[in-house]
Amino acid sequence: MLDYKLLEALDMVARAGSFDGAARRLHLTQSAVSQRIRQLEEKHGCVLLSRDPVAPTPEGERLLAHVRRVQQLEAELARDAGAADAWRSVAIGVNADSLAVGLIAALAPALAAQHILLDCVIDDEAYTLESLRRGAVVGCIASEAAPVPGCAVRPLGGLDYLPVATPDFAERYFKAGLNAATLAAAPAAVFAHRDSLHRRWLREAHGLAEGSYPAHVIPESNALYAAALAGIAYAVVPKAQAAAALRAGRLVGLGATTLTVPLFWHHWTKQSPVAEQIGAALVEFAAGHFNPLPGEPS
Repeated sequence: MLDYKLLEALDMVARAGSFDGAARRLHLTQSAVSQRIRQLEEKHGCVLLSRDPVAPTPEGERLLAHVRRVQQLEAELARDAGAADAWRSVAIGVNADSLAVGLIAALAPALAAQHILLDCVIDDEAYTLESLRRGAVVGCIASEAAPVPGCAVRPLGGLDYLPVATPDFAERYFKAGLNAATLAAAPAAVFAHRDSLHRRWLREAHGLAEGSYPAHVIPESNALYAAALAGIAYAVVPKAQAAAALRAGRLVGLGATTLTVPLFWHHWTKQSPVAEQIGAALVEFAAGHFNPLPGEPS
């Protein structure tokens, strides 16, 4: 049998990133938290937390994924047995660009009607799946099609991206067209420090490795888009995000390049009613903002 008092300590240390932080949240001494972790590791016969830095080991991650799913389902049962208007927190993993093209507005009716508090774990779509594997979210938008153990997956569609710049920027840097030489000289605005769509496009389509072109690193979609609007860089942004500025002539597309990222909704196989409502609203949003993937009905 699992000892949830000990598991609560493991979860809190993992969230806080330290034994001291977990002790404050649990209103215990640091030694008491350390003792609970030691008891849990002895019971499972393996190290569940590395100590320097403090982080779950692979064995600890697997145990935490189970614990967090149980916590979410228990919280739903407790709230269902209580007041109908009780607020419910639901954590989902989302790519920043889905937020930039209107995801929150699309989810708003379900959030308000069901008293849902959304906890968004934001990352590039190539990395959101890790939050689901850890049990940190009940579902996530990801570019990976294959489901993870204990989860199901549903295709959402393809999100189209365009490289864009202001007319003056395009005239200055891309007068000779879009090619390896011009891209190597033009300042780019790229998303965060991880491998991203923009970096992969430069590497795979034009042979440009990271470091061979100047780049602003901006870890937020709207700010990255603002860099292109300000004329300090070109950027690869969702077509829907740039549509109004393209129509108004504030931005221009660079060449005929359109990049499409397939997106999927991954979720726990056993879902709470609230998580199902979030998933349904998200799928409806995707139908209006993403393109059908090959083999899917249009």
